[in-house]
Amino acid sequence: MRPREAAYSAVKRRIILNDLQPGITLTELGLARELGCSQGTVREALLRLQEDGLVIRSGHRGTTVTPLDPEEADEIIALRRRIEMRGAVRAAAAVTDGALHDLQALQDEMERVASAGNQYRLIELDTDFHLAIFRLAGLQALEQILVRCILHSHRQKLWEPRHRRPLLETARRHQPIYERLAARDGAGLAEALGHHIDTIVDVSSERQSA
Repeated sequence: MRPREAAYSAVKRRIILNDLQPGITLTELGLARELGCSQGTVREALLRLQEDGLVIRSGHRGTTVTPLDPEEADEIIALRRRIEMRGAVRAAAAVTDGALHDLQALQDEMERVASAGNQYRLIELDTDFHLAIFRLAGLQALEQILVRCILHSHRQKLWEPRHRRPLLETARRHQPIYERLAARDGAGLAEALGHHIDTIVDVSSERQSA
């Protein structure tokens, strides 16, 4: 991996997992020392993270990790839900056997990394799974918006202290989505996606008492 890709990936991972907490100030020099790279490389990484909405760059005031706001999080989830459900019927009509094969491979890999306890890799594969379905819909202008929504919904989920769903259960939650797509059932796929997104954060009383 090139230095600029490595720096971007490393800082992005730390923000998504909330190792770099919301509102914390980041400095190019400090990150460069931590990552063992140049300030220019860190600057490029921070510019990309700004495009992702993960940091806020304010000129002489520096760079801060984007705060997490409950109301904003609700709006992001609602927008994500609308975009993915809107693409469902088109995706179900356009899916091929090759696409289903690739999605099943992603499902299998999600279960493998979940069993190994690799939370961040599971997030990456989850993102790939949802984007692979959405791309079947051909709604290209909405893809970057969806990517941003997915990133922030994962970040919000990991910040929610009441969320307690095991990783393997998280991975297996994608199977009903796959089954509706394999059946070419657009309405069923939309319903499955809507339920999946609505229940990203698990705060059930059963889990709170577990």
